[in-house]
Amino acid sequence: MRVSVLVPVYGVERYVGTCAQSLFEQTYADLEYIFVDDCSPDRSVEIIQHVLAGYPQRQQQVHIVRHQQNKGLGAARKTALAASTGTFVLNVDSDDYLPVEAVEKLVACQQQTGADIVSGNYFSHYDDDTIVFHHECHPERDVLLKLMLVQHTVLPHIWGRLIRKTVYTDNGIDSVEGINMAEDMALTPRLIHAASLIAYIEDAVYYYRETSSASTFSHQISEKHMLSYISANDVLWRYFLQNDRQREFLQAIETGMLNVFWQSLTIGISRQRIARQLSYRPQTWLFRLLHAMLVYRPTLPLLRFAYLAIKWCYKKALMRDGAGE
Repeated sequence: MRVSVLVPVYGVERYVGTCAQSLFEQTYADLEYIFVDDCSPDRSVEIIQHVLAGYPQRQQQVHIVRHQQNKGLGAARKTALAASTGTFVLNVDSDDYLPVEAVEKLVACQQQTGADIVSGNYFSHYDDDTIVFHHECHPERDVLLKLMLVQHTVLPHIWGRLIRKTVYTDNGIDSVEGINMAEDMALTPRLIHAASLIAYIEDAVYYYRETSSASTFSHQISEKHMLSYISANDVLWRYFLQNDRQREFLQAIETGMLNVFWQSLTIGISRQRIARQLSYRPQTWLFRLLHAMLVYRPTLPLLRFAYLAIKWCYKKALMRDGAGE
């Protein structure tokens, strides 16, 4: 079974050598590597080629696709997926790296379970070389999805997940050009919703660099980043409005939308601008009331409290119901 490893490349010359080496040293043999050079301004691609020279058995498996102009993370991931030929894909950020048996372990789990998506745990690698193991929450699919949608509960990361390519292609799911901050938020919940079965392994399958300048998650949220975050949530809302026919995930996503409004208003984006970019409109009486009281006449501390309180109650009920099944 061929696995395509999808790697967007931009401004990562400090880290990409470690990334490339970890990919070429994978113990799993049937791999295809798609590196997308998004007009990187440094020596990133040259470093990849230099590392590749030491792995002659991998050279025919490597494809470097070059954008004619810088298009951003969303477009680079979209290009990588389109160029891939594997049955499964694995997204890797070019400042991160993998344990050498990561793909082999993910594939073994997939072959044992038949899952459409296989995930594992991960390590955080800090700039002082501290490495911390993270054991992720691994509930059944619908619970996992609801915890993602309420936001700030389970990371919606796309990296480090082995994903059947047809989950993308058969359901019209893809990365969105122009969404570069919170791009994972726009993508991962849709894929999980479309998947028939997900599975997990307890091993760590990914090293995520927490504080590198190239990291796809930023601790300093600019207006540009927040507008991308709003767009990501608009993609999510439109998808679930169309595909969640039983409204099973409505309360979760409406809870998450409170957080979108709070974060956006906090950094000074007006409610009019949010409304122009976000097609979400409250669907249930509770969220209609909250939006009338808090969003259109924003009291930010109260909006934040409402989000946290509703999320806490929802999670408690979700976990209680899950434990009772």
